[in-house]
Amino acid sequence: MATAKRKDEELALHMFKIDTADHAMEVALDQGLYRHLRFRKPGTGLYWYDIVTMPGRLTFHGDIGTYVFARTEDMFTFFEGSGGRINPSYWAEKLQAQDVHSPAREYSRDVFIGHVMEDFWNSRETLDDAADVWREIREELLDEYGPSGDQSLAIAAAMDFRYGGFEFYDVTDWRLTAYSHQFLYALHAIVDGIRRYREHSASLQLAEVAA
Repeated sequence: MATAKRKDEELALHMFKIDTADHAMEVALDQGLYRHLRFRKPGTGLYWYDIVTMPGRLTFHGDIGTYVFARTEDMFTFFEGSGGRINPSYWAEKLQAQDVHSPAREYSRDVFIGHVMEDFWNSRETLDDAADVWREIREELLDEYGPSGDQSLAIAAAMDFRYGGFEFYDVTDWRLTAYSHQFLYALHAIVDGIRRYREHSASLQLAEVAA
């Protein structure tokens, strides 16, 4: 499961780098803890995003969604605490609002399949014909409900499944969500945006010293 999470994070980072390779940063406001940074490719609004801060709040808003975080007075220092990496589970705890179309967590087919495989694997030695049961699970459950994108249908199908003396238990306790691609993408954008802002501020300070 941890490997799947890491792959999701790496995919989001890969796509972010491709989508924003030509983005420039515009500093619309920079007054202490009040900041408004805009990132976009000059001449186009494709994959644009804004990072806006005020004391105790950071808002990410752009093409892929909107997320509002609250934790410390200076939210830039909060997101810098992970040393350049994203920390989805911890940062998600600080969400105050999230996009209705791109929530932080969403139904995951991979997580559903993982639960199904784990239950079957733990029971396989008690079955008369484990191969036949697995074939039925794959054809009647995974192929039908695994990719549907509907968590309630997937849970109901697993609860109703019975074949060859096998059934699933504690299905209602399954948590079938994972961090969405959009949310992971936004976290990478925040980390990268803060990095670029720090580099910009440092270059301005050097210019002032040189002058």
